[in-house]
Amino acid sequence: MRVPMPDRPGIVGRTYLERGMPVVVLVQWKGAKAPRNVMIRRADGSWVVRPFRGLRRPKEESNA
Repeated sequence: MRVPMPDRPGIVGRTYLERGMPVVVLVQWKGAKAPRNVMIRRADGSWVVRPFRGLRRPKEESNA
């Protein structure tokens, strides 16, 4: 399990999109020569462990 350092930005706590729906990254970890896995919380409240690959950052809203 990996916990982000306070002075370094990490992905824990950030919101990403999974198939267009927002999810929050709760925990991240990486094994030797394995893909980075994350535990996410979906909008319905379920927690799932999945590869980080495929999660997308939501588009920034412009203040125009």
